[in-house]
Amino acid sequence: MMKSVYRFRKERHFQQPPEVIWPFVADTARINELSGSPRYNVEERADQQGRIRRFASIGRWPFQLRWEEGYGEWQELRRLRQTRHFLNGPLRRSYSGFELHREGAGTKIVFSAEVDCVGVLGWLIKLSGKIGREADKRLTTIERLVANSENADIAPGARDATVKPAARRRFDALIGELARDPASHGLAPKLAGFLLHAPTLPLGSIRPLAMARQWDAPPDQTVEMFLAAQRIGVLAMGWDLLCPRCRGAKSRVRHLHDLPEGAHCTSCNIDYQRNFTRNVELTFHPEPWLRPLPKGEFCMLGQGSTPHVKFQAEVAAHSKHSFELTLTPGPYRFRTVEAGAEVDADIGGDGVIPEITAKDPHLALTEPGRRGEVAIRNDTDRPLIFVIEDRHWAKDALTGEAVIAMPAFRRLCPEQLLRPGDEVEIGRVAIVFTDLQGSTKLYEAIGDASAYRLVRDHFGFLSERIAHHDGFVVKTVGDAVMAAFHDPADAVRAVLSIQDGVAGFNDGRADGGIVLKLGLHQGGCIAVTAGDLLDYFGSVVNTAARLEHQCNGGEVIISEAVLADPEARGALASRTFTEDSAMLRGLSTPVRFVRVRAAPSPQTRVPPH
Repeated sequence: MMKSVYRFRKERHFQQPPEVIWPFVADTARINELSGSPRYNVEERADQQGRIRRFASIGRWPFQLRWEEGYGEWQELRRLRQTRHFLNGPLRRSYSGFELHREGAGTKIVFSAEVDCVGVLGWLIKLSGKIGREADKRLTTIERLVANSENADIAPGARDATVKPAARRRFDALIGELARDPASHGLAPKLAGFLLHAPTLPLGSIRPLAMARQWDAPPDQTVEMFLAAQRIGVLAMGWDLLCPRCRGAKSRVRHLHDLPEGAHCTSCNIDYQRNFTRNVELTFHPEPWLRPLPKGEFCMLGQGSTPHVKFQAEVAAHSKHSFELTLTPGPYRFRTVEAGAEVDADIGGDGVIPEITAKDPHLALTEPGRRGEVAIRNDTDRPLIFVIEDRHWAKDALTGEAVIAMPAFRRLCPEQLLRPGDEVEIGRVAIVFTDLQGSTKLYEAIGDASAYRLVRDHFGFLSERIAHHDGFVVKTVGDAVMAAFHDPADAVRAVLSIQDGVAGFNDGRADGGIVLKLGLHQGGCIAVTAGDLLDYFGSVVNTAARLEHQCNGGEVIISEAVLADPEARGALASRTFTEDSAMLRGLSTPVRFVRVRAAPSPQTRVPPH
């Protein structure tokens, strides 16, 4: 069969440095969408060596084009490449890649491609220049993405979406309603612009924390706005169960109670379990009446969809290879695409990367390493694709643990409950218990009606202070309140605010007011649905309640576990406290804590000399 090779190479120059240009070059799925490439279907099959082979197809039989998609390879800020092996049609193999070179304060991009054309049709495609025109489209798309990046309010590759007139009228009305809702915090116009103009690709999994960073908006306010938009029917929720290796969402459900306890990742060929701290993420997407999202892929597991993966490359069996790579200081994971061992390590301030050695069934990191380069030795009998990923991947992930501890989630999404009997482990939550000192005598002293009004008013006082510091009331039991906070520093600020506000609450009351006892502890616990509400149970909850019992009225008890958080301890910087410990019922060792006395009122402060 007649065979010919088409080669393409072009350069582009940008004023921005590689750190600015790389995210747009690496986002191959978005480049393919904006340059007009069609989506394709994907099928994954495991081979005998444990590697997942990915087959793609487009069109319908008998005009269906089929190929095997290779695993992309990249070194962040330097180069990326992709290979396809076609199983039918006028092409046999295609290779394309970008290289980035620093030019002073700017960047030179070199885009090259090589395509094997077969048969008369392949020869005609080569002569037609179609392959070169497709490559030019991708370069033009990158230029457009870079130009748009200077406006944070515009989604990269923004363009006017096709929205039916009736849907547009409905959308405008709902966005107007959202804008009038205090929960939108003035962000409704930004959301509207994004939903109407963003390409379809980023709409599939909108991450509120990433949008907050793009809009330079407070994260908690942005999340609350997304939840409010979901409540009125503009957005839909997606509870994603992420693979712990590739971070791909292998299971997505709309309601929390439908989230499975585990899943199988076909890309990594592993089974994994649900963990609300590490691999459950809440994302959003537009309701189908507004922007229906087509099925299919533009690119499979490229660096743009896995930005936490800083390096991915294949090394042949029984060989060693070195790659240029710069890693910023921080925690990283070293692994292979193929199922197997993985090793975590920190890169220090010197930027030295340890050498990686694979020898079945182990993966080892050895010193000394090198700065600006990673050396990889594959001592196995098969080729392996090595991966280095940043373990800070979750900075933009709205994890299940975080979101169910948000007051806005409790208020705006009461229908989002776990299945009856389902238990979810939460890695960290701060629990506060409050109670009235001498409440029994209180009812006897002032009568049931007056005591009821006092208790009711004190619930309102507590709820306001708790909500102001991003906590929420889990439940009330008699005169006691249980509250929860995702951030222990917020919990400390809340209990101190409550303590300082009691005098003002009591001022002028004919019923004599209240004396509060407060206890605060943090740690892991279990979240369940109880009485149509999400509730927390476990030893941490019990310890928080028993710390409140250690309280002498008017003071706050804060456990040592809370103060292990630097920001939480910093919230106590201006307060006087004493260290203490006690044996609590049900525990085998003493619990250490501090007793925080109320701040002196302005009338009793000693003026500086």
